[in-house]
Amino acid sequence: MSILITTKYPKMHLTNQNPKNSINSEILDYPFTDYWDIFIIKHQHPINIALHILGILFFYSLLLTSWILNNPWLLIALPLTQTVGLLGHLLFERSHVDIQDAVFSLRASRCLGLMLLRTLQGKYRQDIHQRLEILHQYQAQKEMHN
Repeated sequence: MSILITTKYPKMHLTNQNPKNSINSEILDYPFTDYWDIFIIKHQHPINIALHILGILFFYSLLLTSWILNNPWLLIALPLTQTVGLLGHLLFERSHVDIQDAVFSLRASRCLGLMLLRTLQGKYRQDIHQRLEILHQYQAQKEMHN
């Protein structure tokens, strides 16, 4: 029996055999078929979440400041906003970071925006608990069959 998790958000189907979809070195098999679910598992630590949100706010602040001051040179600093989130992974949550997602990818941008929205709505913690419960049920079922 396999568990398939679905969400109401737009799908980004994937396979857990693809190294880009790794969670960490300890979780090699999981039931998720949408990158949002994996993203949630990779972003659980409160300080890591806060650093990612700070990076998002820093990114949009730089864009807005560049536009208001009519200074495109400020855009050179945009890549630095990514380092804030990477610092969260380096220091607080040792989950797999795909280099393309770290630099820029639509799936990561979508998930970062969704994390910001869900956090502002007060629902991101609930998302984490739901995905962890599904993961633990999946792992328990696999253990029973082995």
